[in-house]
Amino acid sequence: MDLILIILIPILIVCGCAWYRMNPQIPMSTMPALLLGVVIAGSVFGHDFFHAPFGPIPITLDRLLLLAAIAMFGWRWLKGREDLPNFNSMDVAIFVWIVCLTLNTLSHDWRAMDKSPLSRLLFFNLLPVVVYFLARSYKTKIGDLRVIAFVLGGFGVYLALIALAEIAEFYAVIFPRYIVTSEESEFFGRGRGPFLNPVSNGIFLSVCLGCCWMWWPRLNRVGKFGLLLVGGLLSAGCFATLTRSVWLGFIVGAGIFTWLPASRKQRGALVLATTIIAIIAFPFISDKIWAFKRDKYVTVADMEQSAQLRELFLTIAVDMFQDRPLLGCGFGQYTIAKRPYLQDPYSGQPLSLAQPFYQHNVFLAHLVETGLVGLITLLWVLAVIVYASWSVWRDQSLDLWPRQFGLLSLVILAHYFISGMFHDVSIVPMNQTLVFFLAGIINNIKSNGLEFSNSRSSPSSNDPVPASQPDLELPSFNQKATFS
Repeated sequence: MDLILIILIPILIVCGCAWYRMNPQIPMSTMPALLLGVVIAGSVFGHDFFHAPFGPIPITLDRLLLLAAIAMFGWRWLKGREDLPNFNSMDVAIFVWIVCLTLNTLSHDWRAMDKSPLSRLLFFNLLPVVVYFLARSYKTKIGDLRVIAFVLGGFGVYLALIALAEIAEFYAVIFPRYIVTSEESEFFGRGRGPFLNPVSNGIFLSVCLGCCWMWWPRLNRVGKFGLLLVGGLLSAGCFATLTRSVWLGFIVGAGIFTWLPASRKQRGALVLATTIIAIIAFPFISDKIWAFKRDKYVTVADMEQSAQLRELFLTIAVDMFQDRPLLGCGFGQYTIAKRPYLQDPYSGQPLSLAQPFYQHNVFLAHLVETGLVGLITLLWVLAVIVYASWSVWRDQSLDLWPRQFGLLSLVILAHYFISGMFHDVSIVPMNQTLVFFLAGIINNIKSNGLEFSNSRSSPSSNDPVPASQPDLELPSFNQKATFS
């Protein structure tokens, strides 16, 4: 079956692109469609699904789509149909960060562990930055944003159903099959999704829930009821990850999309409802939330020990930072560089227990591998994206669609930060790709504000539901509402 799909998928992609170009009614440009394809294909049909050796770089479907996007942009630039954008603060921050990361990698033994540091630099960081540049440079339209929100919302339904099937052990319905058959047994029994990682699955589910919620002010009561059912399904999928940081990030992300657009009266109702739910739920979950069986091949005692390991990770990180505070031990070198620190006889801690694991904190991982230089540039990038996202959301001269993408970017950054405090979320390439894809869209909106203004949007893109249809639209989602 997988062999048939490997043959059919490229054919379908080519046919789809040809049909897409011949159908003028599709409200989406080619470049955003290709980049969205990179995100979806990299998530579901990535390296674990199919890869073919091609020199030092394996060929995968998402990399082929990205190569097509690069070629298309280059062709349009040579023909004078696209211009290179002027650098702004976000571009500078990302450029400085990726240059520091590259120099740090190349100044250490990048050939170690079968060139693992170089692979991480290329596939987990450089390629997402290329996605950012293309998403930031192409002339995106409001129709593109609508399609992206619709497709990612539908993708969230798929992720939720797969996560629920995993914890229910309905393995026959899970696709792709590598989710079940992969030799990677870590987290097996949780809702890992096609990422084979529950944290990544949770980050995507948060973004997909935000994409679904974008449609709320544009639907009548029947549509909103269906949207609530979809939201419940995605929430169940988030629960199926059985990961506490994912739950927290999902709640915060949902809160951002609910709290910021709400009026003061609605915020009071939200606080009251949340308080009541917390009071009712606390007696039932307080005893179980800190220790419960999650992975199929891991006991409750192992789960309790994994929580205790975080103190060991912190001790190791502090010791490594003190020895190399400025530039760190080298990007991708943590697995080798930590070994001497596991045998410290004066620590009084069983540091050797941390030997099989990566750092469980994305910021500590950057600190020990790239030093203060790498960590400061990473924080600079995240801060600039947060500021740009907030500015887009607050800019009431923009159409509602781009402003909601500002909220969506805040959602993924909040979840990235929360999950990053307990996991190194940078070692899953699609996490980085999604973050930079949305960052590119935000910079595109911010740099081309006139293209996304209310005066340029079509009347149908933002009009409220007609009065003849029942409506429960939040007043503060209205274009002319004030935000406090």
